[in-house]
Amino acid sequence: MPKKYILKSFAPGSTKNNKRGFSNLFNLSKIGLDWNTSLIKSSIALGVSETSENKNLAYDTGDSLFAKASDITKVNGDYVAFFDKSYPLRREYLRMFALNGEINFVLDTIADEAIVQDENNYFAYPDIDQLKAKLKASEESREVINIINESFRKVYQLYGWNESNDAWQYFKKFLIDGFLAFEIIFNFEHNSYKATDILGFKELDPVTLEPAIIKDENGYDIKVWYQFKGDPEKERIIPDSNMIYISWAKGNFPSRVSYLEGLTRSFNMLRQLENSRIIWNVQNAQKRIKMVVPIGAQNEDRARTRLRQLQAYYNEDVNIDDFSGEMTVNGQAKFSFAKTYIFPSKEGTQTEISELGVEGYDFNSIETLKYFWRRFIIETKVPANRFTLDINAPANQPENGEASITREEYAFSRFIYRLQSIFQEILLKPTWILFSIKKPSLASNNLIKSCIGIVYNDENLFTLSKERSIANEGAQTIQTLQNIQDAQQKPYFSIQFLVEKYLGLSNDDLKLNEKYKLKEAIKEVKNKVENPEPEMGGMPAAGGFDMGLGGADTGDFGQEPEVGGASEESPEMAPEPTA
Repeated sequence: MPKKYILKSFAPGSTKNNKRGFSNLFNLSKIGLDWNTSLIKSSIALGVSETSENKNLAYDTGDSLFAKASDITKVNGDYVAFFDKSYPLRREYLRMFALNGEINFVLDTIADEAIVQDENNYFAYPDIDQLKAKLKASEESREVINIINESFRKVYQLYGWNESNDAWQYFKKFLIDGFLAFEIIFNFEHNSYKATDILGFKELDPVTLEPAIIKDENGYDIKVWYQFKGDPEKERIIPDSNMIYISWAKGNFPSRVSYLEGLTRSFNMLRQLENSRIIWNVQNAQKRIKMVVPIGAQNEDRARTRLRQLQAYYNEDVNIDDFSGEMTVNGQAKFSFAKTYIFPSKEGTQTEISELGVEGYDFNSIETLKYFWRRFIIETKVPANRFTLDINAPANQPENGEASITREEYAFSRFIYRLQSIFQEILLKPTWILFSIKKPSLASNNLIKSCIGIVYNDENLFTLSKERSIANEGAQTIQTLQNIQDAQQKPYFSIQFLVEKYLGLSNDDLKLNEKYKLKEAIKEVKNKVENPEPEMGGMPAAGGFDMGLGGADTGDFGQEPEVGGASEESPEMAPEPTA
């Protein structure tokens, strides 16, 4: 089953940016942010970051209102690159580190698993099933659903992802850098500066963005992002409603700055062991000839000078370039596979020639290397069967059966879901803002916002096989328990109870299933009315047939049976079912 994600809470903001003020984006900035600010003002305790004795000098948020909000849940969870003074250098190292073949393979594997584009080049679609289950069918509800779908489609196309694989590239970049930031570029009405549409997106450098909470001209607290703060030429003030910012790490949680940074230690140790074995094999492939040359009764100082010359001549500095894999000896790429060593001797009358033996640790064994390979694979979180460690091993194929569905594969799928839940903000935030621009009367409707999600395309056959196996076992359990009868020879268990307990369906799935059943029932009745069977006789005409369903329309979802009216300002919500 494809994984679904719900739009996380965000509070878009606005402020004056040089000569421009954003009226309707300013209104968006006040939604929810006043509540967050009241939390800061109402709090009487000191937060974790305010009382920590081990403050990280490399990550300093200062004493701003934004810093005080960092300890409040659901407010400022993102790790901000601007406050990490060491991040720019670490990022450059990580980008070079990602060029290693083994690392690139891991990154490609994870990106391939998370971003699966279909024949239309879409890797995700809006998930409004929960919204459909809560809205009563009406023209207003259908309009809301249509606007959400249109907004999502437009945002996706403005990124250009329907014509390229840039989404895959951005996901891979997020794994390396740990941050992604985009500016949402709006179209404005002349003179009023009222945003009417989204024109596109611009990628920004997260290092240049500093968040802050300030007061606007009307006294409202709003969130903005400073770019090159204090620079008279480059300074920009960007409203949060114009900003998309995601981070791998979270503010108050211990974590590496990016996924890739967590692999550096194990991979570097593995690389050192590999290099040592390469050097050992290459050096032991060299044939060494020893020559002892008598020098007679030469002056001691001259003999010592000669020995130093020989020492400098025979010295070997062997290195391997991690980027190219090239080995150099004394700075030269060429390596001599035969070498002659000449030693002076005061004794003897003739030159002695012999072969130098190779002594030292035998590096032919690769058991230690295998251990560190396993450590590296564990830290990548990628299942070991994705790595072809043995070229003669049979290919791993997902099948219906527990033997081929390991906990490792299932854990990997959960890891992919966590990554997707972060990345989805790039699509959902502009989708909601565009919806709010087109439907400003619903911009403050938290219920609708909480029901908007995203569903990713999923091609993890191992996970799908596991889910099918669980569903099959649940169906067999239900069938077995259904045969248990009470003293009156009636089924002891309710079918509804068994389905909810053993199939693992959510309430939203059950509600949607009921709607589909109702739709199918109405369709079946209409077919019978339009095409009556001859033997039935006297079947009422279509216009006079009534099953007590209120003359419901049976269009596609977004056109569910109309069971209640709705005002023009807000679609009516269906009541929650009682226990």
